[in-house]
Amino acid sequence: MKRIVPLVVGALVCAAPLAAQPEPLQCAAETHLSRKGDYLNGTTATVDHGVWEWEIGSGNTYSNIQGITADGNFYATRSLVDPQFALGAYDTANLLVGRYNANPTQRPYAQDVDFLLDACAFDPSDYGFEAPLDNSAYCVLGVQYYSRVVGQFPNPYDNVDRHIAPRQSLAGWDVGGHIRAAWRAGFVGYAQAMVDRILERRPDWEHLPLGGYDYTESSWGALVRVILEMHAAGEIGPAAYAEGLVMADALIAAQAPDGSWGEGNYQTTAYVLLGLRADPWNFTLPWQQAIIYGGDFLEATASPAPTCGWGYPQTPPDPPIEYGEENSEVISALAMINTLPFVDGFETGGTSAWSSEVPDVPLAPLAAPVATPRPAALPV
Repeated sequence: MKRIVPLVVGALVCAAPLAAQPEPLQCAAETHLSRKGDYLNGTTATVDHGVWEWEIGSGNTYSNIQGITADGNFYATRSLVDPQFALGAYDTANLLVGRYNANPTQRPYAQDVDFLLDACAFDPSDYGFEAPLDNSAYCVLGVQYYSRVVGQFPNPYDNVDRHIAPRQSLAGWDVGGHIRAAWRAGFVGYAQAMVDRILERRPDWEHLPLGGYDYTESSWGALVRVILEMHAAGEIGPAAYAEGLVMADALIAAQAPDGSWGEGNYQTTAYVLLGLRADPWNFTLPWQQAIIYGGDFLEATASPAPTCGWGYPQTPPDPPIEYGEENSEVISALAMINTLPFVDGFETGGTSAWSSEVPDVPLAPLAAPVATPRPAALPV
């Protein structure tokens, strides 16, 4: 049985009305959608249609970032209640389907499977539109494609172990993506075993820099997310869940005074927020404040309208470096924050989740974001 997890886990129909959407989310989603185009694929040396750039302005895309860069559109639609974003992602979905169908032995990127399952979960009829095709086909294809991974690595421990040495502190992010794709595609036992293995091997990958950068917080965020989702479904053991909570507590403790994680890194902050927000009913004050301040950081650092995104400052006169993948991930995180209800006093029909409206807790000035090394062409 395939596991179709809604983009927003746990939201109740009877939840209080949401506050007005923060302008940066709307503007960033519109900017992101407008940047879809035809770009040279640096992986295949061909021009791909209906995709997004890796580095904005470079004219280049890569196979491994196409699904994840389109996926933020589904989150934007759910939060902003506007189907144009999700509908704009299907060109990429169909490109990936064509690519994998043309190469029956090609192993999919885990994030592509996740993306196709999101394409399946989106229902255009909720917005008065007909689906571009039977969306259930994307579920079938996502399951089929991930079965190739299971076929090549029938022992789930091997699927985990192959990431440890080459990916070091980023291994948890890679494996977290595989766990979520496997679990959502219905390979529950396989996903559970991967959880156990990546937790068992934490000493072998945590805080080991890849390309000079420690990705541990991104890895923790990805793992916390899927562990909390699996726990909510009753499909993870108590020991793994407890260890996930330990990682979540470590993330809350590691949050910078400006609300960011990863030394002001947008991608890291987004994955931590996706992880913490995966438990919609944790109303403890430190947990909720961490989410709120992280959202504040992302809002405050977005470039102003009319072209909104998240770029890393360079030495003038060079413009900031901006990545399509990161914009998609930040859009996903902000959309998650704004779609799920907060406890009364944080977000209700009359208040918002933003720190200007919660008890007066001063925030430090925003730190200048640090550009993270980008292993764009590495497989995951």
